[in-house]
Formats: sequence, C-alpha cells, structure tokens
Amino acid sequence: MRMVHKYGGSSVATLDKIEAIARHIAGLHRDGHELVVVCSAMGKTTNGLIAMAEQISDAPNKRELDALLSTGEIQTVTLMAMALQKLGCAAVSMTGFQSGFITNDVHSRAFIKEVRTDRIERCLNEGKVVVAAGFQGITEDGDITTLGRGGSDTTAVALAAALGCRCEIYTDVDAVYTVDPRLYPDARALPRISYEEMMEMSACGAGVLETRCVELAKKYGVELYLGRTLEAERKGTVVMAQEKIMFEDMPVTGISIKDGCTIVSFPPMETASGSVAAVFSLIARSHINLDIINQNLVGEKIAFSFSCPDGQAGELCAALKGDAALSALRPDIRSGYTQISVVGVGMATHTGVAAKVFGVLAEEGISYYQITTSEISISFTIDPCNKSKAVGALSRAFGL
Repeated sequence: MRMVHKYGGSSVATLDKIEAIARHIAGLHRDGHELVVVCSAMGKTTNGLIAMAEQISDAPNKRELDALLSTGEIQTVTLMAMALQKLGCAAVSMTGFQSGFITNDVHSRAFIKEVRTDRIERCLNEGKVVVAAGFQGITEDGDITTLGRGGSDTTAVALAAALGCRCEIYTDVDAVYTVDPRLYPDARALPRISYEEMMEMSACGAGVLETRCVELAKKYGVELYLGRTLEAERKGTVVMAQEKIMFEDMPVTGISIKDGCTIVSFPPMETASGSVAAVFSLIARSHINLDIINQNLVGEKIAFSFSCPDGQAGELCAALKGDAALSALRPDIRSGYTQISVVGVGMATHTGVAAKVFGVLAEEGISYYQITTSEISISFTIDPCNKSKAVGALSRAFGL
C-alpha cells in the first residue's frame, strides 16, 4: 500500500528519535508498503535559525529568510535517509524543489501552484523510500519559498493528494481532543472528526493540524490520520468526510482557543467614499490574516472592526502609514485578547446553542467583545484572564 507519513519537529528532535522512526519505516517498507516520509526541522531548529537571522538584521529580507529556514528540513531528511540506508533500506532524500513543489512568490507564506511528482513516482517504482523536506517549495523563477506555519502538514497532504493515497501525520499528541487537555483535563479524545469541523477548529486556534492541510485533504478526498509518533497502540483521530461519520445527538464537537488576538476598530466612515474598500484592499495586498469582522451603522456611516494576530498589527500600521490615501486614518488597536470558538456540525440542526453559550458566559460573569458565527461555529473574544474559566464552564455545559 502507498502512503505518506509526516513527522513533526518534536518527533525528529534527536538522532535517537530519527533512528527509531527509521527502524519503523524500514519495517513497513519490508512489508511491501510504498512510503513517502515528510519531515519537519529537528526540534527548535527553525526558531534557532530565525534568532540568528534577527541577530544580523532587525527585519530580515523574506527571500533570504526562506532560503535560510529551508536548511532545517533539509538537515532532517538527509539524516533520515542515511538512517534508513544504514538499515539496508533503499532511500533518497529530496528538497522541496526536488519533490516537485512549485509555489507563488509570497515569501514566508507561499501557496502551492503545482506538485510535479514524476521524480517521486520514479523513485517509488524503483523500490525506494522517498524522504521529502516539508514546509518548502520553489518559484517558477527558482527562488526558495516556505509555506508558513504548519507548512510540513500541508506538504504531506499535497503529496498524498497528488499520489492518490492516505496521509498519516505523527506528532507529540495522541489525538484531536474536544478541548485542549491542558486547560480542561477531562477533555475527550475524538476517534474521528469531519473535515469541516477540523478546518474550523484549526482556523480558530487548535494547533494539532494546520488549516490549509485540512482544506487540501477535503478538496482532494485525502483521509487523514493524526496520532502520536511510534505509539504502540494506535488511538489517534481520523479526519474524514462528514457523511462517513455517525454523529451522536450533540451540537458541539469541540472548543478551540486562539491567544494573541488584536482588535482593530476604525472610526465611522462613508461607504460611498471608497475608504472601506480601500482598507480591505490594503489588507489583502499586505497578506494580513483577518478573523472576526464586525460592522455597525452609525447614522449614515459605517464603523467596522476586525481581529488579526498580534504579530500582524504592526504590519497593518506600517501599511496604513505608507498609503497616501489612508495614512490619516487612526484606528483603535488593542492587543492581547483571546478568541474562544465553539465548533460542531450539529449546530446546523440544533437550536439554542448561542443562547446556551452566552448564558454560560453571563453566569460566570465573563465579558466578551467581538462575536461572529458560521453554520458550525460561534466565536468571541475575551480577556485572557478569563480563558480557563470560560473554557471549563463551556466544556461542562456541552459535555465535552
């Protein structure tokens, strides 16, 4: 059977761990499986490379930073290939370029344009294990790019989609949980979850899987498995199509938490002036990720606000100042909030979920700020000091 395995940074943090994974992969290869193994950089290697770049420059050039960061994954895959070869297992390491990842030219957050798997297919047909560097690709002009946060997950799913096989992602957690067990120790492991719920939970802060990888899996029908690396008894989570899952009579599947949210509020402005459209065009050009967006009528004008990651608030301010038409705007910017998201496909058919959520918050005396909803989620921002109280109360209320 053909499959893609992905191992995260903590799973390959030491040579001993790399060799242990190599023994496992070699065993699967002997059993007749065709394997592509995607690896992240070892442990905190990426953080170390970023720290070195920041010692050279306060604002490292993103093209050069991508080239630097790509070396972390290359180090891992070459070591993994050597470990497999030592065991008598035919193996070959590949960079993002060699494994066929063609991306756009947005450095540090590149998107995949094409995956050319000819070389991987040839190596698999020759009986080799392919060890592919995650997180990276190359532009049509030959510049190295990186795929952003969780990019190795995206690499693995893209390869599974291109090769038409299953994808298994291994990390230091044993499953997707209803709630982060560090905040709510009674949280339950989910044996299966739908693509839609996993995408919503990932986008709203659940760090076990990156949103883009789940989106790709859904689009191309790739069945995903998430589990703990080399765990003797598999008890992970399968992410699959909603129609294949028998749901219990419960409206909420889980709760996601996202720290470090900035709320940006703009003063009322005339819609006919084009300023609102200009602000959002500027945000798009600056590749700033927005989350909750609220709009209110104030007389004949519109006041709007949105949330974005704390780290991108400075980029927004710089972009506004650099735009002649918008430089006079003075949005109110407040950082350090926490976003809580209650997620479940059952919300589409159950009434009263919002009433229960905000009733619980009222009983606990927790103030909330921005609110947004989708068919399967309710999200709101709160002060971080109320995070544990809110998560615990909501988890108990919905039996998570």
